Amino acid sequence: MTKKHWKIIIAGIVFVVVILPSGLWAGASDTAKRSLEQLLLGKDLKSLTQLPATKEGLNIFYTPPAGKDWDQRGINLHDLTKWLKDRGVGVESNQVVTITNVNIHGDMIEVHLGGGGMGRRGSKHAQEEAPVLERAGGSRINFRYKRDITDADLQPNAFLDFMGRVLDVGALREEAARRDLPPEIRHAVESKNVVEGMTYQMVLLSWGEPEQKKISESGEGKLSETWFYMKDGRRWVVDFLNGKVAKIQQF
Repeated sequence: MTKKHWKIIIAGIVFVVVILPSGLWAGASDTAKRSLEQLLLGKDLKSLTQLPATKEGLNIFYTPPAGKDWDQRGINLHDLTKWLKDRGVGVESNQVVTITNVNIHGDMIEVHLGGGGMGRRGSKHAQEEAPVLERAGGSRINFRYKRDITDADLQPNAFLDFMGRVLDVGALREEAARRDLPPEIRHAVESKNVVEGMTYQMVLLSWGEPEQKKISESGEGKLSETWFYMKDGRRWVVDFLNGKVAKIQQF
């Protein structure tokens, strides 16, 4: 092997050892972890399936393993049935339950529901977090990636897609969308108002789906659309031009 070949090999080793750990191999940042925790903690969500009363947690894999026991959600149905039988149901299907703790470490994100499936201790903790709702210790879900978690995994839309396999995350999606709004627009949305310059999504966050939509003929590269609402006994007409509110009328 020539001296030139050795230089190429050494350069490759340096790239793998020095460059990758600070880039592709880097784990999630504390900032991204805190941001996701703040979005999730204390929120009430509806479970889309029965969850076992176990502090070990139900494992859900981002990439579903192959095999007859695994479903498209990344859940081992044999294990789920066993946990439900041996430990009982911690969260019923369609039950609204509070997120009482979130732990992000290694290859997984732990989401504790109604106390995290820790029996009386979990029930007491859940009651302190959400005293209005009765709990029986709840359950816990381990969202697993089988690799180190990155900041991209912790972006709201990315994780909510994963979380949405077993929990109704509609309200969390709306909150995440509001967080990204400019201050003046966020204030309007929180006040349930519509102002000029809002996008379709912003209007939906504020007023929800309209009773009727009308797309007008467009010309010269312009797209015109009108949404109609009935609010407080009055007719509201919201005109969009190229995807943003151009005019608001009340009748």
